Amino acid sequence: MRSDFLPAAHSKTLDDLNLALDCWLRDVYHRREHRSTSQTPLARYAAHCECVRAAPKDLPDHFRQQARRRVAKDRTVAIAGRLFEAPIALIGKQITLLYHPHDPARVEARFEGKSYGPLTVVDLNVNCQVKREKDNLKIHCEPRPLTSGKLPFGSKKEEN
Repeated sequence: MRSDFLPAAHSKTLDDLNLALDCWLRDVYHRREHRSTSQTPLARYAAHCECVRAAPKDLPDHFRQQARRRVAKDRTVAIAGRLFEAPIALIGKQITLLYHPHDPARVEARFEGKSYGPLTVVDLNVNCQVKREKDNLKIHCEPRPLTSGKLPFGSKKEEN
């Protein structure tokens, strides 16, 4: 790299330098036989391709961020500016939330090493109608859908 590529590299921009490096690796480095192995890097890699395995399908899930939150009495938990519903069993518990910053709608809840699955975004219309008793949750009536995206308690001036 120091004796072959760098002296010949006269790129003005980073993109040009990256392109020149890519060309040098492909056309020169990977095709030149190394003294210690008596093989080209490309041939040495190809000889052991059976050792290379495919990435697992859930690979992105191994790179999720974690956050600790306490589940509120109304079974909600907030993360990344969004409110989610947690299972009733987690009320009052400190749980771990696993999420991707680029996809804040996918949040998994974990407590004591057990996954409680993905959480759902809170439907504020239903959540406000839940009657909360000491150890029991009941919904008073059927939830009514929001119309045209307006909140049900908006003023009459906003509706016109």
